[in-house]
Amino acid sequence: MGVQTKFENARAALRKPPAEHPCAIPPIPGGQGLWLIRQGEAAPLGFVRQRPVTGGFAFDVYAHCRDEGGRRPWLHTASSLNSAVAWTLQHDADVRALIARSTAEPDPWPPTAPPEPASGRRRRTP
Repeated sequence: MGVQTKFENARAALRKPPAEHPCAIPPIPGGQGLWLIRQGEAAPLGFVRQRPVTGGFAFDVYAHCRDEGGRRPWLHTASSLNSAVAWTLQHDADVRALIARSTAEPDPWPPTAPPEPASGRRRRTP
């Protein structure tokens, strides 16, 4: 009993199973924080991004397209990955209509990792 230390809070967070949903695909198997929403073989609907908030996490849903400014349109914020994906699937027709009238998503999935720095010695230039 008593006040929990930050280490006890961290241990409790690490014991939680990772968030999963059959229609949410992480870019890295078992990864957390970003998921692509895709149902079956249909074109992707959008992305879910996890962000910390006081007392837990929020899950923001973005459409799988770009607006006039080159940004992904934000659609909804939910309190869990399951709620975010469910909301997106329930609004499938509206999301697909937005995607149809917007610019296509230029980024590949899974996102490519930044290039690794060259190993070995640097060459001197005269």
